[in-house]
Amino acid sequence: MEFITRNPRMQELLDQAGKLARSEHTVLLQGESGTGKERLADYIHRHSHRANGPFVKVDCATVPDNLWESELFGYAKGAFTGANREGKLGKFDLAAGGTIFLDEIGEVPLPIQAKLLRVLQDKTFDPVGAVETRRADSRVIAATNRELGTLKNTGQFREDLYYRLNVLQLTLPPLRERKEDIELLTQEMLTRQMERGVLPPNLMAEAIAALLLYDWPGNIRELENALKRALLLAGPYGPIDRRHLPPEVAGCLVEASPPVPFKRYIKSAELHLIRWALSACHNDRTRAAKFLGLSRAALYKKLKQYPEFATNSSGE
Repeated sequence: MEFITRNPRMQELLDQAGKLARSEHTVLLQGESGTGKERLADYIHRHSHRANGPFVKVDCATVPDNLWESELFGYAKGAFTGANREGKLGKFDLAAGGTIFLDEIGEVPLPIQAKLLRVLQDKTFDPVGAVETRRADSRVIAATNRELGTLKNTGQFREDLYYRLNVLQLTLPPLRERKEDIELLTQEMLTRQMERGVLPPNLMAEAIAALLLYDWPGNIRELENALKRALLLAGPYGPIDRRHLPPEVAGCLVEASPPVPFKRYIKSAELHLIRWALSACHNDRTRAAKFLGLSRAALYKKLKQYPEFATNSSGE
């Protein structure tokens, strides 16, 4: 999936990612949990000359301490008691010709960090129990929601590995700093959950206002979960109202004061909803009016209130 954004910071980030994709250098992605680091890693992979190769993810936060070497580098036949007779390919083997994505690199223990450094420097690794050294033919993209510089200063992350990883760095902004993308993300997420050709249910203005007011500490992942809940409660034909959202999101409107900012958010929500309907209906204003539950005349009256729709507001 491609990234969709109206946020200037994200647009600049994607432009940089496209340029970095053309290189073979290691890329370090930083950002809070749920900001889309895996998706950005996949974006870089798909825009690289390795796009036809595999994209292999390693969730470094879930690998047991005693399995690190075999997970990353595999093992030879009979390497240890209980091992597969035929041996096992590691993630670096599986990623040959493509990209290996090391998610939450800050969780990797120090002894394994030394082995990763060798892979990055020499492009070689030794499977557990193997006699021959293997060549690593994969591009490495690492990601973290922790500050690696701080981990380095406290001795929890190797300094040499830090500088080897930190050649090309991209930092994803949290969702609270790119709220102009909430409308786009909401449309994409709801559409993705519908059957092919079925339009997603529309959101009432108060629901959109609540989505815009909430700060989303869990970022895009939290937004997606909130919309899954709303769709289940509202049903596939909706509409989705504020009461269908999680309490912490819906509660934003109750806490919002004074009433003037509330009206401003409602107006903003209305504009987002009209944009969404026109986009979903391919700018067919008659269909968009029906989609919004408005008469054609009521929609045109609203369009006249917004400068971006001022032209051609009396016809298709």
